[in-house]
Amino acid sequence: MGTLTYNGDSFTFDDRTLAHLQAALTLKLRRREPFLLSWVPQEAGDFARTSLWIDNAIPIRYDFDQADPGRLNDAWLNSMVEMASRASGLLVTEEPASLGAYRDRRGRGMVRQVASAGH
Repeated sequence: MGTLTYNGDSFTFDDRTLAHLQAALTLKLRRREPFLLSWVPQEAGDFARTSLWIDNAIPIRYDFDQADPGRLNDAWLNSMVEMASRASGLLVTEEPASLGAYRDRRGRGMVRQVASAGH
């Protein structure tokens, strides 16, 4: 499990989800596009949903348990960025079952791979 620390508050996500969030948040913040980020907490608690206003002026930190989350799922990442552009913001969802088409990390060609159930 990894941790997203935002304005001093820490939130837990699995490393793979956190890696995708890091990429999506970085893209939006580079563009200076603040947005709403929401999710259903994994731990049972008092809240059914948590939301944060993501803005360049607020410190953000990512801590991962694993060094490499594997290849990012372009379809999931694109979906996150698209949702973040809506008025309702980015609602964190589970990764789609199929990775679909993506470029390898060196940008060579298109590759198709089906995700394994255990990541």
